[in-house]
Amino acid sequence: MEGLTLRIAIIIVCIVFLAAVSRQVAHGKLLLKYSLLWMTLAVASIVAALFPDPLFTISNALGFEAPSNFIFFTALFFLLAICLSLSIIVSKQATRIKNLVQQEALIEKRLESLESKDAR
Repeated sequence: MEGLTLRIAIIIVCIVFLAAVSRQVAHGKLLLKYSLLWMTLAVASIVAALFPDPLFTISNALGFEAPSNFIFFTALFFLLAICLSLSIIVSKQATRIKNLVQQEALIEKRLESLESKDAR
């Protein structure tokens, strides 16, 4: 009975999480392409809560002593993957911002140069 309560709690938390992510997308605070990873993780958690037997089989086949260790390992792996993808996105954005600032400075310099020529 205790396991069923935990599974129901996991499903409820994941559904609330999916609703929160969907709301962020609807309000334009989160782009859909970045939300898909979070939604996939939540759906995978719901599937694992509904059908735990394959999870136990996989954890035993991979040599984990307890299925909870396998779940923690998998969760850690997915969170690291998400952090890596977000780091890549931030790095690309930082480079784009730097390039835009440099271009803007060059345009501003050209404009000042043209204004000074017109003033003569």
